[in-house]
Amino acid sequence: MFNELVGQDAVKRKLQFYIEAYKVTGSFPFLNFIGARGLGKSKFAQEFSKNIIGSNGRKKPLLSLNSSSIKSGKQFFEQVFLPHINDQEVIVFFDECHALPTDFVYALLTILNTEKDSKVEYTAGDNVYSFDFKKHHFIFATTESQDLFIPLRDRLTVIEFSDYTEDDLQQIFKISLPDIQFDDGALHILAQTSRGNARSCVLRARDVKIYTDRLSEKKFTKNDAINLFHILGVLPHGLNRIEWQILNILRKEGSCSLSMLAAKTGLSRSAIQKDFELFLIRKGFINIDVLRHITTNGCKVLESVNK
Repeated sequence: MFNELVGQDAVKRKLQFYIEAYKVTGSFPFLNFIGARGLGKSKFAQEFSKNIIGSNGRKKPLLSLNSSSIKSGKQFFEQVFLPHINDQEVIVFFDECHALPTDFVYALLTILNTEKDSKVEYTAGDNVYSFDFKKHHFIFATTESQDLFIPLRDRLTVIEFSDYTEDDLQQIFKISLPDIQFDDGALHILAQTSRGNARSCVLRARDVKIYTDRLSEKKFTKNDAINLFHILGVLPHGLNRIEWQILNILRKEGSCSLSMLAAKTGLSRSAIQKDFELFLIRKGFINIDVLRHITTNGCKVLESVNK
């Protein structure tokens, strides 16, 4: 199972365990895929669903929902549950579930209470909605687990995704471009700028394909990688321009408060914390002790471009 997916071995083991259990019991827990963007949560949900076979001998369909598109519990029941879930065999995937509306989150606290029976009836106004979790299966995913309502989070079984190793990332490039012959130096540079996630590899592989097609080449060397990154303006470790700007500000100022960084970049405090600082911290390029400081490794990254 999951042979076409690279890495995430712990995730694969857990999901295979629940697939085997489903074959015996006809059910599996309410799963919650947790991890940063681009780690393959949606792809793993798709592959997992292929192994959940319904009473008709066919795989159960996967209904993928962008949680931010659900504006209320009423909308969910009228526009999603009745036409697509009620009395059907289906797997529902709630992507970015931290964005679910509050009234529906409270409804889920009742709906997911299956300790005594796999069948649950939920009453909303004059309507009664029947859930049968031998037929229906819910999978959740989020990049912001801290924003998920704690009582709901406690009803879900966590599947944690981790960053890919460099070997995993190199393998993704090879699989994405089977007709291209890479040398080790090229794969190292490509993997190093992929920010530890599969989605970045797939997107970068498209650029490599365009580059090699343009030259009618089937080989991609270290020099090709350097040249491509020069053309595209790719920064070391895949840093984006805002992260690069933050590192330069911290090197010049020595240290900065979050408010000062917001003022100097023109971004909100929240945007800096959620969208830019996390990667810099994970890479060991900055640290935070009330103030923000650039590390020795952060300085070396900036110097590498000047060289």
